[in-house]
Amino acid sequence: MAIVLQSATEFTVELANELLKDELSEPVISVSVKPLGEGVGLMSSIARAKLQLADGSETSIIVKVIAQTDNVDISKSLNFYANEINYYRHLASINPIASPRCLFADIDAETQDFLLILEDLGDAAAGDQLQDCTEEVMALAFRQAGQMHGTFWGKTENYPWLKYQNNPEVTDFRQNVIYQPGVEPTINNFSECFSGNLPEVVTKIGEQFDVLFDRAMSGPQTVIHGDYRVDNMLLPVKDGKVSIIGVDWQNTTGGNGPHDIAYFCSQSCSKELELVVEMQRLRSYHDTLLEYGVKDYSFDQCLEDYRINLMITMITPIAICGTLDSGNERGKELGRVILGRSLAALQRMDCGALLA
Repeated sequence: MAIVLQSATEFTVELANELLKDELSEPVISVSVKPLGEGVGLMSSIARAKLQLADGSETSIIVKVIAQTDNVDISKSLNFYANEINYYRHLASINPIASPRCLFADIDAETQDFLLILEDLGDAAAGDQLQDCTEEVMALAFRQAGQMHGTFWGKTENYPWLKYQNNPEVTDFRQNVIYQPGVEPTINNFSECFSGNLPEVVTKIGEQFDVLFDRAMSGPQTVIHGDYRVDNMLLPVKDGKVSIIGVDWQNTTGGNGPHDIAYFCSQSCSKELELVVEMQRLRSYHDTLLEYGVKDYSFDQCLEDYRINLMITMITPIAICGTLDSGNERGKELGRVILGRSLAALQRMDCGALLA
């Protein structure tokens, strides 16, 4: 029987001693659980558990369980929880993008209730999506995405458990349950973010979402993060250089590589980003793919894939602003910020010109 929890507050001394006995030098005598961060639990619930050991010392771990909001059913429908458990079981150790060490991972195959325990790397270097990312972080994010995609390019069949983004049933769910119901309330409630023909472009993306999504996720398949943004990164600095530790691998699937960088740019980069800088980063991403042995994939194809993926990544701000339970005020502000960035990216790359 799977060991899972409904809430991180259910993590007890008994569970700590049972699940972490090989990790800890002393028995746990008390546990204190506190929700981690505000506005970061849209699709799951994350907490820090402080453990007091028998010798008087303390340590802490990260506990992750199902969402404590109405979003839990959507998360299960999109297979988010199984995706992340499988990622830590099978891919984390070979991915060029580092992730926290997994101490325990289990899931109920029928209910998708789960329990994930990770090492606690602290929160001092946590990325903050309400702040525009620096050019250094952008450059590193594009390069490391290229390293990950190059590593798994054309090799997804080696992981039979891996789900794929290009799934007609799931795409239909995204279009009809998430995107289209959220378009009108997003445009109405955040009208100040829309200018020119953007309302028409965003509406057309919803109407053509299934076709666009199929095109965006076609072509060579690799492993993608699927939610690649600074809020899902720890950014420690050592010797003056920043590094990336990726977290929240719930949308890890097979898919089109440029999806991750389109998602990153539209979700994390300033809406004032200059086109020339974006193109430089895209060139760097493509060069990295070539360095990792990717063949028969031109820069022009990479650019087209990127532009189409910018359109389907609109589903995230639409979902937060118009469909999902945003959780709290930070969640609402996050929706507003990434909506502005995503709309700017559509304009910058003239994505509307690709619509029928």
